[in-house]
Formats: sequence, structure tokens, C-alpha cells
Amino acid sequence: MPKVTPIVPIGFAVLRGERSATVTLDFADNADVVSTTRWRVPSELDDNSLMQSRAADAREFARLAAKRWRHYRDTDTAARSLADLQRMISADPQGEFCFHIKVTADWFPGSLGGAMVRRTWCHHLMIDFLFVHPRICGKVTPVKGVGIEILRAICLIARALKCKRVWGEATLDSAPFYHRQLHQLVEDHFHIERPQIADMADHLELERLTP
Repeated sequence: MPKVTPIVPIGFAVLRGERSATVTLDFADNADVVSTTRWRVPSELDDNSLMQSRAADAREFARLAAKRWRHYRDTDTAARSLADLQRMISADPQGEFCFHIKVTADWFPGSLGGAMVRRTWCHHLMIDFLFVHPRICGKVTPVKGVGIEILRAICLIARALKCKRVWGEATLDSAPFYHRQLHQLVEDHFHIERPQIADMADHLELERLTP
């Protein structure tokens, strides 16, 4: 029987300065989620109000995601792996469940970014929060590509679950990001349908590195 490559963890490359660097994306556990609540806005941004605001938003999104995670954790509806999530869906096909994903690297302390995602009662994936570390979104640490690869990884998971749609809300600041990546008009929400889910999942699979 041929070996089946697991969906996650998955390794891929981001741009670190002028060079490619390997990171790993996986499901987060409680300690991973809690660790993001300790993020701080870098003091290097004190004289840059725009970047300071973006870094503050990332910190706030991470904290809100952690707060929401606690509800799902305490009600036993938080998945810590794809197998966990699949078991939950099998036991309750119309149940609402959540999971967090994280991006880590041996060259960066803690998580570079993550997302809180809900599996809805009609079997869509809803992105509640997608965020990167304040040092990265504030451009203090020169790393590019984390956000788009998180979005592609969510599509990879959606394809594995046979979800027909991924959707979420967009802020004024994040709408241009989703517009660029999804090639669609984005106002206060966006949606990714099954054909585009497959395309984005394929893109990440082609980039797969050994984590």
C-alpha cells in the first residue's frame, strides 16, 4: 500500500529578508493558543503610527481568538488535530467545532502567526481570525508569505473535509489582502468556493517541504 502523506503538519517556505526560510504549519493546542496572548506591540514602532496600529490589531485578534477558543475548549468542541475534527463531525454532523492553526520555525520564538477557524453546522469553514505576529505585520522582522500560506492551509483542510465553502469577515485593513489573494471584490466579507479551494490547496501541496 502506498504511503499517504498527512495533510498537516506541513512545511513550506516563506521569505525571510532576501532568503527563503522553512516554516511548519500545524494544529495548535491550548498552550500554543495561550502563548499568543503574550504578544506585544514592538517599541520600535512608536514613531510609525500605521505599523503600530497594524501590530496592535494583530495582538488584539490573537487575544480575541484565544478568548473564543476557551469557550470551545471548555465545551469539548475544540479540535487539536484533523483526526479530532473528523471524529467530532462524524459524531455530530451538524455540530459547530473550532480549531486553531499555528505557524512555527526554529529561527523564530513562538508562533509566526495563526488562525481560529470554525466548522459550521452546514459544513463550511469560517475564518474567525487570521493574524501574523506583531513584529512581522509591523515589518520589524522582515518575513513575508505567512498570511497567504495560512489561508491556503485552511483551504487544504477544507478540501480534506470536503467542505464546499470557506468564508470570513474582512476588516478595512485586511480587505486588500483578501482582494489580492482571491481576485474578487472584497468588502466586509469574502468567500472561497470549492474550485478555488482546490486551487489554493494544490498550490500549497506543490510547495510542501518536509517539516
